[in-house]
Amino acid sequence: MNKTISTKMTKANIDAVIVILQEMPGQLEALARRLSDEELHIPLGPNQRSLTQDLGHLINSEARTAESIHLALLLDEPLAHDIHPERQWGKLLLTDALAFADLLAYFSIRRKMLLCLLISISDTQWQRVIHQPHKTRKESVYWLARALALHEKEHLTDLTHKLSHTKDRLLSTPDNL
Repeated sequence: MNKTISTKMTKANIDAVIVILQEMPGQLEALARRLSDEELHIPLGPNQRSLTQDLGHLINSEARTAESIHLALLLDEPLAHDIHPERQWGKLLLTDALAFADLLAYFSIRRKMLLCLLISISDTQWQRVIHQPHKTRKESVYWLARALALHEKEHLTDLTHKLSHTKDRLLSTPDNL
């Protein structure tokens, strides 16, 4: 993936991260409008997630990242727990079992809360760090927020591409006949 935002923490880069994070709920909603309620639960290809399952994945990833950001802002160089957002967190919470509309509402509220926090912090707070197991470098709040934004942007690009190529075939796959 093309990393469109530098790892260097600058005002412009922070603003770019914030914009991606702000726009994501609306962009997911726009993608969902292209599909029926039934289509929202159909995988977008062989061995692929449905749009609902992908949103569940994004929620799980956001939850783990937001927790790390919160810890970095609350404690001096805390240690993040090694809990995988998908294999562990997602299996516990079962977010992909919910309706897309409910997940999108939940994602949107979580995003508003995270943005309220990120918009209010100082440059010094953007630089606060967290230790993660099995990583030698410390990751800053900026690094974590940037990684979240780029992860979500990559998913949005992928989903947009898949939907433009699979919309006509979604309900006519052998599994859905």
